[in-house]
Amino acid sequence: MNTSVEAMKYDLSTCDKEPIHRLGKIQSGGALLALSADWLVIAYSDNLPSLAGSVNEDLLGCQLSEILCVEAVSAITKLVQRFEDEDQLERLLGIALFSDETLYDLTAHFSQELLILELAPCDAVAAETHTDNLRTALRQLGKADSSNALCQQAAVSVGKMIGFDRVMVYKFHPDGSGEVVAEHRNSEVDSFIGLRYPPSDIPVQARALYKRSLLRTIPDLDDTGVEITPRDANLDLSLSTLRTVSPIHIEYLRNMGVQASLSISILLDGELWGLIACHHYTKCECSMACKTHAELYVESFALALRSALNSEAATGTGGGQKLHMQMMAGLDPSQSLFTNLAAFAPKIKSLIECNSLVLSIEGERSVIGDPVSSEDIDLLVKRLNRLATTKVTAIENLGNWLDADATVAERFAGIIAIPISKRPRDLILFLRREEKSEVTWAGNPEKPVELGPNGSRLTPRKSFAAWKMLREGFCQPWAPQDLNLANELKNSLLELVVRNIDERNKATDEAQQQQDMLIHELNHRVRNILGLINSIVGQTATSVDTVDEFKGILAGRIQALALAQTQLTERNWGNTPFSTLIETELNAFISGADRIRTSGPDIQLTPKAYTTLTLLIHELITNAMKHGALSMPAGTVDFRWQLDLNSNLELSWVESGITIERSPERRGFGSLIIERAVPLDLNGEAEHQVSRDGLRARFVIPAKHFTLDSSTELKSGETSAAPSTEQQTPAARRTEPNGDAMGSVLIVEDNMIIAIDEESAMTEMGFNRVHLASSVASAMLIIARGELNFAVLDVNLGIETSEPIAEELHRIGVPFLFASGYDKGLERLTSKFDAPLLKKPFTSNDLIAAVEAHMAAL
Repeated sequence: MNTSVEAMKYDLSTCDKEPIHRLGKIQSGGALLALSADWLVIAYSDNLPSLAGSVNEDLLGCQLSEILCVEAVSAITKLVQRFEDEDQLERLLGIALFSDETLYDLTAHFSQELLILELAPCDAVAAETHTDNLRTALRQLGKADSSNALCQQAAVSVGKMIGFDRVMVYKFHPDGSGEVVAEHRNSEVDSFIGLRYPPSDIPVQARALYKRSLLRTIPDLDDTGVEITPRDANLDLSLSTLRTVSPIHIEYLRNMGVQASLSISILLDGELWGLIACHHYTKCECSMACKTHAELYVESFALALRSALNSEAATGTGGGQKLHMQMMAGLDPSQSLFTNLAAFAPKIKSLIECNSLVLSIEGERSVIGDPVSSEDIDLLVKRLNRLATTKVTAIENLGNWLDADATVAERFAGIIAIPISKRPRDLILFLRREEKSEVTWAGNPEKPVELGPNGSRLTPRKSFAAWKMLREGFCQPWAPQDLNLANELKNSLLELVVRNIDERNKATDEAQQQQDMLIHELNHRVRNILGLINSIVGQTATSVDTVDEFKGILAGRIQALALAQTQLTERNWGNTPFSTLIETELNAFISGADRIRTSGPDIQLTPKAYTTLTLLIHELITNAMKHGALSMPAGTVDFRWQLDLNSNLELSWVESGITIERSPERRGFGSLIIERAVPLDLNGEAEHQVSRDGLRARFVIPAKHFTLDSSTELKSGETSAAPSTEQQTPAARRTEPNGDAMGSVLIVEDNMIIAIDEESAMTEMGFNRVHLASSVASAMLIIARGELNFAVLDVNLGIETSEPIAEELHRIGVPFLFASGYDKGLERLTSKFDAPLLKKPFTSNDLIAAVEAHMAAL
């Protein structure tokens, strides 16, 4: 096996595990005290008794007040009260700690449950100079025009503040290696700018400490340090500024020729972006004031660097914002997410430079650019689904990231993966092919350590000479702009996903609501039709003598109703031509086209008017065929319609050509339809009389029940009288009160046939006066007369409901019940008025039983 490979493996298993924070020593430039929660000494550095001037060499168990002066203890107490965070570190500069007047710089932090105090002699004279240097350096921060210029400025400013031979800005790459991206140095030392260092040069545990403790100093590499009493204290000195140095790190620096070093962490968004790494070739002790000012400057520099990098990453993101708006505007909620995104795939690919774009969404795949096999996509998706993150993933070396047998790494080297859903994730993948490049390393990166005199421990390499290597297996690095665009695209896609789901859910809900509404409305109409047929059957049965006559008349009426329903359905229950109604009826009953002469403008009837006039014209034709002009060969009918002066529709039916010796003795249900259909159903007018020449009738239809083509030439007739608001049946007028008479009843129903059927039932029940109303207004006029004993209210009256009528009846104490074809949503009304609901269709006996039951319960 190759020795360098063995060394590399050994490094991974030993160097990364070396306890560099528990070495049992501190640097000799200061002293240390470890205190318990009640401020008893738990451990101390061996040089502390001499600094304190104590005659007692054993300080374990002593109170802090026995070692430090009262003023110092008071100042430290106030300092401790400022602690809020776990890794917080506080300092007191230029403070007298002991009985003499010597000034010290004190640093305090907590290590688990122990309070660690570190002290070092104060250089009060240089403190003011350091403050001026910091002020000058901070003023320069805003003058850099790029992140590179900002890094170079930071190297110069820190170099001036601490006076080291070399100050470098050292940036970590995603693979763990580091690069010197900026440098300030004395002219006598060689430049390290552009050199790369392998990840093993700064082990994992060292990076973890750099995140917790920003400042690390080594004033003299030859310092043997001061031990801590007791020897088994095993203090965790992760945050200590005096912590001694690992032997491996000492040898590493010696191999570079360095005698003193200082490093300050650069944290961006809480992550270790890099270091300010400083080297001096002789020993160099910086005062605590100098180090504090440098640390403060680097924290300010990190904020400026974050801003500069964000600004550079935002360059060119206008395309992402434009695509976001296009995708939002072009979203088709009727299509799947995959279909929506596939339409924008070429534009998505153009955002980030890549060789292939892969969409893997809802089990569907699409590839734009260089071909990618299904097996490779499956492999990538499987590997990405193992990541415990929903963040954008950027990889520059798929060969190292994937399993060894992954063939996709032979064709592509890098990937940006954007997750846009939960597991199993939907993903958008940007793939780049390999791009070979030459990298200059500080020494051979394949030989970062050597087996040496430390026995089983490893020795750092001795050569840091520039080592050029062809970098293979990597794609062109993903730039900050690429990652910024990827995150921006992810946010856009997540918004698109949410909107797509919302829109599809909304469409589904609307479709369900529409379906529910249609079912509800269909149920209502079926109930109404069945109620209407039930009433037609009942009323027809009372006006015929034989079964055959009953069958013939009933079949004609139901056929007329069915034809009306068919025409309305074909028109989606919109307005329907009056001419269609006339043609349908005439074709069904009249063989000679000249027997009925028709004329009038083109009229479009509302569904309600169409149904009512279908029954009316059917009865007019049927009556004419049985008793009038169409019962004899010479008879004719003149049927005309026109607008009157009030813009209402006036119908005229005039029979001629015959001589009628005697009018029919019995008035049947057909006569009631002719008399009352228009007044009751349409709130219009009806007049008719039977002469020797046949029937003459006139009907007025209010303007709200029809529309007129704008191209139609209008002919106006005479102005008609205003329609009556109350209709009273001949039966009601003829009924005389008797001992069992129940008084007066109001029937509110907008369908004339059902109203007449209910009227018959109420008359049969014993009411001596029955009032019919088809609207709220006409019902209110009847109620105002104050002569009602009961009411039957149809809930839906076209564009209004009978609730206002119910409120008025409830107010004056008149009992009532509701009748409706709807079976849902009426609980509120029945509960509000404590009134029963009779569901359509119902028979006369059902109505009588419901009225009797309700009146008995009062």
